[in-house]
Amino acid sequence: MKPIGRRDIHLDFHTHGDIPGIGADFDPDEFTLTLTNAHVDSICVFARCHHGYCYYPTTVGTPHPHLARPDLLGDMVTALHGAGIKVGIYTTVVWDELTWQNHPAWRVVKPDGRFVDDGSAGWKWLCMNTAYADWLEEHTREILERYRCDRVFFDIVMPWPDGCCCDDCLAGMKVEGLDAGSAADRRTYGERVRSRFVERFAGIVADHDPTLPAFFNRSWTLTSHPEMTARRDWESYGQMVVESLPSGGWGYNHFPLLAGYFAWRGKDMNACTGRFLRSWGDFGGLKNPVALEYECVRTVAWGVKCDIGDQLHPRGRLEKATYDLVGGAYGLVEQLEPWCLDTEPLAEVGIVVGTGTGPDGLFDGDNRSEEGAMRTCLELQVPFLIVDTADDFDRFRVLLLPDKVMVDDALAKKLARFLAAGGQLIASHRSGLRPDGQAFAPPQWPAVWHGEGEHTTHYLRPLPAAGPDLAEFDYAVYERGGQIVAEDEATTLALSVPPYFERRPQHFCSHAQAPSTGVPSGPAAVRRGAVTHFADPLFRLYKETGHGVYRTLVRNALRVHDPRPLLRTNLPSTAEVTLRRRGEAVLVHILHYVPQRRAGIDIVEDVIPLHGVELCVRMDREVKGAKLVPEGEAIALEMVDGYACVRVPVVSGHAHVVVE
Repeated sequence: MKPIGRRDIHLDFHTHGDIPGIGADFDPDEFTLTLTNAHVDSICVFARCHHGYCYYPTTVGTPHPHLARPDLLGDMVTALHGAGIKVGIYTTVVWDELTWQNHPAWRVVKPDGRFVDDGSAGWKWLCMNTAYADWLEEHTREILERYRCDRVFFDIVMPWPDGCCCDDCLAGMKVEGLDAGSAADRRTYGERVRSRFVERFAGIVADHDPTLPAFFNRSWTLTSHPEMTARRDWESYGQMVVESLPSGGWGYNHFPLLAGYFAWRGKDMNACTGRFLRSWGDFGGLKNPVALEYECVRTVAWGVKCDIGDQLHPRGRLEKATYDLVGGAYGLVEQLEPWCLDTEPLAEVGIVVGTGTGPDGLFDGDNRSEEGAMRTCLELQVPFLIVDTADDFDRFRVLLLPDKVMVDDALAKKLARFLAAGGQLIASHRSGLRPDGQAFAPPQWPAVWHGEGEHTTHYLRPLPAAGPDLAEFDYAVYERGGQIVAEDEATTLALSVPPYFERRPQHFCSHAQAPSTGVPSGPAAVRRGAVTHFADPLFRLYKETGHGVYRTLVRNALRVHDPRPLLRTNLPSTAEVTLRRRGEAVLVHILHYVPQRRAGIDIVEDVIPLHGVELCVRMDREVKGAKLVPEGEAIALEMVDGYACVRVPVVSGHAHVVVE
């Protein structure tokens, strides 16, 4: 496949038909010079937008009625290639207002018979299972035949979450033995339609040029569910993009969660944030420079290429202030790329994603447990990767099974092999149970399952075996947990303590949950050999509440199961570290930017320096020295018990250490 650019711009252009003068101010030389000065080496430009208009002289679609330049797309492509800038071409799929209006038979139909149209200002949905896909094929082939490009970006390639009940989908579900009255079956069929669409259009692009990467943008849920997993059509993707605007609803937890899953799987990959203060299309909203710096440095520290979203003004001129902002971030990224890109991750902790299936069998798309596990590792500076149940576990020393990793016979055998080879497991709540939820599957499990607990909010009392830094206190657990009994020879780490009663309108105490009775009802955490099990959904609880005791319990378990971790450091929980390797060199990337929740979104505005940062990296080979990059400044290194230990005088937002 052709390599994608390292410093990309995703240039949105969703422009209503009433706006005049489209592209009137476009100047090819100014356009490319603005990008070059901002250290941009790649850009994705637009063939067609969510309003349904094309920006070239199409015979398949409808040109925007007020195009001042009849071939705005062609003019951009020619200018960009002339300046040595890689070109991606964008088109939309499920969202297209004009096509939705003109072709009612192509619309998504809800189970109640209504179209996806609430009457407000928002995008309406088309069905990929109708003749719309044939029209899209003509449109795609027209673009590929007319314009030379370096990649193709298909946007909004996803089914309506509750499934489509148009005539084509109803007929298709019947053929495949699925029940249109079942939400689970509708969702399953929608994913099959999407997967077939992706395979079809990847083939169309490959027929034109087998080296041309195609990407199909969607909302990603990390799951081991066989119908919903990203593996289903992974081979059809010529590149990978993680769309993650922290202020636009994704938040700062989203990128490391998805990068932890996708960034080590061999695809050429970039991550798309935005220059916007809020989210896409935020004209006049400009992100703080420190925030964009953080997002871009964080991206390359994961070994991922950068992508910044912008939206072109209808008149076709890039805004100077935007590209001054972009240039500041990309100038720094360009310096860091030699020590970040083309590297491999170092991590001995794997976070296993569950099937994403709720108690009713319906796929719930809920990654809160995985996010809580990721957040726990991030704050503890524990290098991690995220895996599904089809992945090879051999590279890991410890696996975290957060809250709902159900274990069938195949996975039970796989975990048994992992444990027999010296691996360690830390699991919580329903993780480890057979798919029917009745009993734990692996024979090495330290607990017996006795069903869900009686109380929603209850209490957890750590015992000395849980660690010396936890008070013997009844800590609130804000969600229903499981009831377990310790197996023979298992050590009880914590006790579960009920409240006096459930809070009800006619039966309550004070302002929240009733207090602890002080009388334990059974274990809340047990350990036997290489397995620790927490009865409560600690990872989802940590994501939802931030209660520090949950993280401390996991940290102490990690210290038992991994007494010689890859990294030891004195960094605060606000700092992030990634470990990577290139050849014989170990690369340590330290970031310290502190988002604050302001006005409903997370804002990064100031750099708060850290002084006297100590890092010790476990090494399995001879160490020659250490230096800070890109500065090239050597720093003192001492070997202590197999660890290469250095002291970084100051981390001002970010610092990068190479141990050679």
